[in-house]
Amino acid sequence: MKNSDSVPRSTVDAETTLFAEEERQEDTSVDIKRKERDKNDKKKKKRNLWPLKAFFITLLIAAAVNTGSELMLTDSQWWLATILTVAILLLGVVFDIVGTAATACDIGPFHSMASRKVRGGKMAVRLAQKRDIVSSVCCDIVGDICGIVSGVCGAALASEAIDGLGLSVAWNLVIKVLIYSVISTLTITFKALGKNIAVKKANGIILGVAKALSIFRREG
Repeated sequence: MKNSDSVPRSTVDAETTLFAEEERQEDTSVDIKRKERDKNDKKKKKRNLWPLKAFFITLLIAAAVNTGSELMLTDSQWWLATILTVAILLLGVVFDIVGTAATACDIGPFHSMASRKVRGGKMAVRLAQKRDIVSSVCCDIVGDICGIVSGVCGAALASEAIDGLGLSVAWNLVIKVLIYSVISTLTITFKALGKNIAVKKANGIILGVAKALSIFRREG
């Protein structure tokens, strides 16, 4: 006589198979999470090296720019000091615009351009993916160095302006303060205007930079 409470073997096998499949899916999910965690840990370790790299990059760029400016300003005329000051000021503004645009850009259109093999598309994706580094290099390193060096050039310009005039100490101070104030005001004003443009035209700016860089680095 058959027991009415007994479970058919096919049902038991189906439940066993389902349980095994669920365990396999859980194991797979755990493996994926572990791999993602390991990948994120590796990225964090790489990012932790950036401050050290930034230190050496800043040191080299600052030394090169300051040396070049000192050599050019030694026994130079006031007009050369003026041109150099304006050039360095504008260079800092341009890099500040690029750094801000990298932070504000949308990576989606760049992926589409890269898939359609638009020139500069893949490079734009790289710049957008590493926007934190791009912003740090352009705004914090190059931008700040240019701001400091433009101040040095301003000091040389002030010295050239008052040299040989035989003015009193008070007038010398007034001229120096006036020149420093003009340089600072122009720097802040141009950077403010540049940031506004960078936010509105972020993708266009980054694509333009990417196209320029693609000349020197072949896109794979």
